[in-house]
Parts: sequence; C-alpha cells; structure tokens
Amino acid sequence: MVLAAMLDLWACLRAGHHLYHTLHWQAKGPQFYGDHLLFGELYKKIEGEIDDLAELIAGHYGSDKLDPVKAWAAAGEKINMLVCAPDPITIAEMLVMSAEHACEVVSGSGEAPYPAGLDNALSGISTSHIKDLYLLKQRYGAGAPKK
Repeated sequence: MVLAAMLDLWACLRAGHHLYHTLHWQAKGPQFYGDHLLFGELYKKIEGEIDDLAELIAGHYGSDKLDPVKAWAAAGEKINMLVCAPDPITIAEMLVMSAEHACEVVSGSGEAPYPAGLDNALSGISTSHIKDLYLLKQRYGAGAPKK
C-alpha cells in the first residue's frame, strides 16, 4: 500500500512536471514574462522531487519498482485526467492531494520501518506544493488559463 502511494505520487510529480513545463512554453499575453518564469521555477523544482522520491523508492523497495513504461503510463493517466481542466491550480491541487495521501498512508501503514527521513521527505513535497497552490491562487484566482 505504501509503495502504491509513493508510485502514485511519483506519477503525479512527473505529470505535474510535464504540464508545468508545457505551460512555461505556452505562456503569452501581458503577463507572459512573469508566467514564463513562474512555470519555469515550478517544473525545475519538481525535477529534484522526482529524483528524491525515486531514490527513496529504489532504496527501500528496489530499483526494479521504477519501471519506466509503467511510470510514463501512470503519468499519462494523470495528464489525461487533467485534460478537461488543465489549469495550474488544478495541477497543484493534484500534487498536494497525492503528497498528502502518501503521507497518510506511510504514517498509518503499520508496515516495515521506513527510512528515517521518509515522513519528512513526503511532508516536504506536500508543503512545497501547498505553497505553489497559494502562489497560483494569488496569481490566477478562479480564472486560471486553460490549455
């Protein structure tokens, strides 16, 4: 159950990275420069989170759990879910929900002990995307741009 939650978060991070990167390229209009920089910061930050989480998964469960085909398929499913509302706020909400779910599963799992920093790592990812959600809501409110 913990592995599934971590792999789901990994897929969400990969989807969020792809979508923010796309919004970075698609920025336009009077707020172009600020949006371009904002989405650039968001996707670049996620790169480190993807790597850190993958290393935790590999270290605890084995690198064979990081199947690239399954990972991209799972990320693609997340992207497809957001096609109907691919705005930055929805992306951030997906990331927050997945990170918080992973935190809850790890803390309540009762499974084998986890690396000392796992709770902190997952909480850090959650906190990071809560901050992103705040920034995006300040920037876009209810009127986030649609792809």
